[in-house]
Amino acid sequence: MCGRYTFIFDANSLAEAMGMVPPGYTIKRGYNIAPGQYIIYVKPERGQLVADVAHWGLIPGWVKDPDEFSKPINGRAETLAEKPTFRTAFKRKRVIIPASGFYEWKAEGKGKQPFYIHPTDGDIFAFAGLMEDWQGPNGEVMVSACIITTEPNELMAGIHNRMPVILPRGSWDLWLDPAAQVKVVQALLVPYPAELMAAHPVSAAVGNVRNDGPELIEPVA
Repeated sequence: MCGRYTFIFDANSLAEAMGMVPPGYTIKRGYNIAPGQYIIYVKPERGQLVADVAHWGLIPGWVKDPDEFSKPINGRAETLAEKPTFRTAFKRKRVIIPASGFYEWKAEGKGKQPFYIHPTDGDIFAFAGLMEDWQGPNGEVMVSACIITTEPNELMAGIHNRMPVILPRGSWDLWLDPAAQVKVVQALLVPYPAELMAAHPVSAAVGNVRNDGPELIEPVA
């Protein structure tokens, strides 16, 4: 799964990395982004890419009471087209969730060691994501999103049995095209090349969502 990640771009650096117009608002950086928080996602709008904010934990439009729904933070690439929770969003509401890196925990003995995984070139990870805009009976709207996961590549296989789907730049337009057929975009949901990623162990402090600072991504012995 993908349950923690980092986003350390400001508005201008995000715009440069994504090739879009800078958002007209301040973007909060995060070194320990966790489920239930609000996250940045990128979507197509009027022929260009724009950034927006969503609750991390998907709420399909057919949900009656979000407080009684599990709000999945991840969707498995293999079953998106089948599961009612993801099916509609997979067809029409595909987005990119930008990240600087992500964390995963490796089982070691009786404990777990957190690892930080990031691009080798310091660029951006473009997670494949889905979004929904749930509307309540009183007209209230809640925008939500989730990250799609797939099987691990060679690097991640030694850490965990799942990894987020990371989209190469050349696939962004196709993934975000609402007219693209499901069977076509399904082919994009594959492991990212291991040689474009690096991983190192980090402090167990990342396990506490109250901790949020650059020290969390520093390597430990």
